[in-house]
Amino acid sequence: MLGSLPRFSALSALATTLTIAACPVAPSDGDGRGREGEGEGEGEGEGGEGEGELPGDGDCPVVEGGNSICDVQDSASDNAVATGALVTLPGVVATSGVFGSSFENGAPTRFNLFIGDTPNAERGGVFVSWLATAGLPTDIAIGDVLTVVGQVSEFTLAQQGGTETRIDAQAITKLGGNAPLAPLTVTESDLSGASGEDYEGVLVRVENVSVSAIGQFDFTLTGGIKVANAIFGYPAIVGETFNSITGVVRFNIFDGSGFEIMPRQASDVDSDERPSTSVTELNDGTVERCPGDGRFNDCVVAISGIITSPIQRVSDGDQLRGPIFGFYVGDPDNVDANGRFGAKSGIFILARPGNTREVLGLDGYSYDSTDRFWGTGSPQIGDTVELTGDSADNFGQGILRNVTILKKTGTAAVPLPALFGTGGRPTSDLKGGRPAFADGDFSAGFTPALEGVAASATIEDWENVLVELRDVDTTTACYAQPFDPDPRNGPAVAGNSFARDFGNFLVTGDVEVGTQFFVPQAFAGFYRNDGASAVAATSQTCENAATLKCQDSRSTSQTFTSLVGIVNFSFDVHRVNPRSQADYGGATFVAEGTGNCPAD
Repeated sequence: MLGSLPRFSALSALATTLTIAACPVAPSDGDGRGREGEGEGEGEGEGGEGEGELPGDGDCPVVEGGNSICDVQDSASDNAVATGALVTLPGVVATSGVFGSSFENGAPTRFNLFIGDTPNAERGGVFVSWLATAGLPTDIAIGDVLTVVGQVSEFTLAQQGGTETRIDAQAITKLGGNAPLAPLTVTESDLSGASGEDYEGVLVRVENVSVSAIGQFDFTLTGGIKVANAIFGYPAIVGETFNSITGVVRFNIFDGSGFEIMPRQASDVDSDERPSTSVTELNDGTVERCPGDGRFNDCVVAISGIITSPIQRVSDGDQLRGPIFGFYVGDPDNVDANGRFGAKSGIFILARPGNTREVLGLDGYSYDSTDRFWGTGSPQIGDTVELTGDSADNFGQGILRNVTILKKTGTAAVPLPALFGTGGRPTSDLKGGRPAFADGDFSAGFTPALEGVAASATIEDWENVLVELRDVDTTTACYAQPFDPDPRNGPAVAGNSFARDFGNFLVTGDVEVGTQFFVPQAFAGFYRNDGASAVAATSQTCENAATLKCQDSRSTSQTFTSLVGIVNFSFDVHRVNPRSQADYGGATFVAEGTGNCPAD
């Protein structure tokens, strides 16, 4: 928080997910599109003085001690203010809170505000901007009465089209009082073309509208008007309908395409019907997935489901966006007659709860941004949740990413895992395969081969799904993986790679069991990585496992009465990943400290 500048916070309503994006920059910036804004207005009332007379020749209100905003916006006013002139606007009302733009190192270099005449009327609103170094107040809330002094300017970054009228503020004085303006009810056609000029900077409301497309910085209504996320970002979905959307109107200075509505807070967006998609539909081709390098398009979806795995830290991320966390969600409605998960019933979720640019709206969960770790308030197995994000394909794995809403709706019993082995499908249906490796030939000299192994024809159906292998035996206690120690050096040098032990093993049906969840006192043990006892990567091989691993429970004599886990897809291989020691049914874990590892 900068001074008393309001920030977004996690709210409990659906519309509380905040995707804060680009804001206009003032003429003195000259640096193109602004970065993400951080403001939130305080509650906006529905009161006001009424619409008053429509402005025209001589119809702008007369203001003692200065001008009205109408004088700035209407050149036909008897007291019209020319571009470049210094203007004093006494008794105007804030129609937004202060929000930042043109971010550098996470801090805004410019602050912005919308203000309006009383009563609210056509040509009665304007955008105000000032440098962060100007020392002007930032604790301004919707409805605050102000006097604003500044220079009138016209600005655009577009190659063609119109300009935006704005006030480059030199002084802002808070006069006290709270008099929120009532929005003008308009249609999309009112905001289209030349007629939209009457509403530039004005607080308006459109009613009974729906979404036709999603963009990175906005979404488009079926009438063609865009709703921008510069102050408050609502995660709209194509086909969603709204009773109303309230916001201030800005001219799009970036492409000159026309006028946009900018909601200021969650209560500005009143959704009527929000389309929902099932997890299964994300996987069966019903919903289009974003490409690996795409985002913010028509693949934004809302889903519901039940959490089937612990949460894990996937990446540390960066300082502004925070670490990435992942967990799996299943479709509780896709179960067979025995209550077991069906094919295509799972999805992997990626979320950044500490993202300061596109704030994740949490309902029922909490995240401590101080230590950047999701602790006691994190999602848990058995939680039923609603989520909004991009349905995406990430290196061949179906995921829901860029999550903007995560809402806990309750808890329930997790459906039983899909069954393979005794009483179920063949375990070979979960054979993950191995692609050929560029550096060296790992098909010879290894039993079974480490590469060039075909996967099951049905393995894709079980990706991200909770499964159970019943009555299976370990067939290969240590199943290594071809590994290039430093792929950053460019094309691999033949013979540079080696078969590295990552703790994986094979069971009946050539099903590979992995270690995604790093089970405490891991079944496959671990290599020492501390001090003089550290084991070099090149020594982390199956040949050295017996002497250099700690607590390795893998053995070809091991039989699992029940081996439960989630199927993931990583580095072109599908693996079954147990979530806890309880998932290794019938297994014996060696005592802590066993092997080349002290008890500590």
